[in-house]
Amino acid sequence: MGEMPNIQILMATMFKSKLDDINWSSKGVVSDVILINQGDFEGVEQSEQVKMVSTQERGSSKSRNLALKHADGDICIIADDDVSYLSGYEEIIRKAYEDYPDADIITFQIQTTEGNPFKGNYITEARKHTALSVLKCASIEITFKNQSIREAGLNLDLEFGLGSKYRVHDEIIFLKDALDAGLRCYYVPVPIVVHPPESSGTDYNQDLLYSKGAAFYRLFGIKGLAFDLIFSIKKHNEYKGKFSFIECLRLMVKGTLEYREEHING
Repeated sequence: MGEMPNIQILMATMFKSKLDDINWSSKGVVSDVILINQGDFEGVEQSEQVKMVSTQERGSSKSRNLALKHADGDICIIADDDVSYLSGYEEIIRKAYEDYPDADIITFQIQTTEGNPFKGNYITEARKHTALSVLKCASIEITFKNQSIREAGLNLDLEFGLGSKYRVHDEIIFLKDALDAGLRCYYVPVPIVVHPPESSGTDYNQDLLYSKGAAFYRLFGIKGLAFDLIFSIKKHNEYKGKFSFIECLRLMVKGTLEYREEHING
């Protein structure tokens, strides 16, 4: 990348009839955009800055994979249609890749519409990601070198993510797969993207806990059972209105063991 790397936003949306259905002026976007529109027709619409690919497929991981397929920027940002970007975000991202020239993936921070950190527990210094630190990442924090992802043959696991069999953690599995493939992932403690604050906490239900159990096996193998236990202990205050500790743990272990059963022979 001798000259300035160009940056491209890979944005997911649903049920738009044309690309102007999104209010681009409110988004602070100065990069090219690949907009994956999951709706009820197939087709491509192109403006100067935005390429909208419409598909009848469903599921967040399918949307992301289609975006990866169409991506032609040097550095890509994963995005949803409810975010906007902070002024100077391109410079922040380019500088981070200059500071960490060996980085294949860099995750940043999210700011709320009120100007606060989206998460209360953001770490304040830059660091290399580990299999544990990626557990705290959100999809819209992720940027990557397109070529690195292509050469590693990485895609999102279609069994995970909204609209899939297991509805969580497609982006965390993507990051863990990248680490397992030898890619170098960094975290830089600077916000690039704005998202409304979470109004409610996590919506704990059976499906969510079962899916988390499956994700922990996909991430950590049989050690996932330990993560089921740790999660059930740590989050007890959050779910106790709906589940007892034993119920939570049982649902997660069920997800872990049924996922294992299905994949150990498959």
